[in-house]
Amino acid sequence: MTKSKEIIKESYASALKNAKTETSKESCCSKPKDEKSSGESTPKLSLKPVQFTPSFGCIIDLPKKAGLKEGDIVVDLGSGPGHDLIRAAEIIGSKGKAIGIDMTPEMIQNANNEIEHKGLSNAEARLGEIENIPVEDNFADVVISNCVINLTANKSVVFKEAFRILKPGGRLVDADVIAEHELPQSLQDDNKSWCSCIGGALTEEGYSKAMNAAGFVDIKIDIDHSRHTEWDGEKIRMFSGIISAVKPV
Repeated sequence: MTKSKEIIKESYASALKNAKTETSKESCCSKPKDEKSSGESTPKLSLKPVQFTPSFGCIIDLPKKAGLKEGDIVVDLGSGPGHDLIRAAEIIGSKGKAIGIDMTPEMIQNANNEIEHKGLSNAEARLGEIENIPVEDNFADVVISNCVINLTANKSVVFKEAFRILKPGGRLVDADVIAEHELPQSLQDDNKSWCSCIGGALTEEGYSKAMNAAGFVDIKIDIDHSRHTEWDGEKIRMFSGIISAVKPV
């Protein structure tokens, strides 16, 4: 079953709206909360006063855990409302550059609102799809993503794109939901489960194979926490973890 990007965009636009009106305390993803990705080129949207919004990610403070350092050039795939993007910009400082990519216009608007509100000159959010990242080859020192890559049905393409935009020796640090075993097809085909970052999750082996096929080496998976989801009377164990890999020099 092909996952509609429109369904995902609508889901996360709605989650953002609900969060801003305080009608929702949870996000679409896992433990803390999740965000989305993909689109085209930066939309010209009016800036408005900033309100607190959830991160929509499955790992708290991914930029710090990714080991970003001053002067790094960072691309955040599925930057959502901008939490990790802004945190990355603060870590890398004025000598660095942080670019967020997201396919949902409402997320781009929120992120750029926050960037302007904080007076950051080293960050920007661009409308774009993570399967076709609007960034040149060999550009980034680090590519990060927080519970987004599992939302795409074309993970192999995303990993190849991440590989393309990384400099030789650059790193991919992907926080995502990981399945203990291959998921039932009915769960994979369920739109709600897919938008909740469950239906599209791969196993550790699945992520490793896809990253390796894209050209990455030194692939490591660190599990942060686990939980269970119920499906057709079955308890399915899921993990949230950080999957890291390196582009060879």
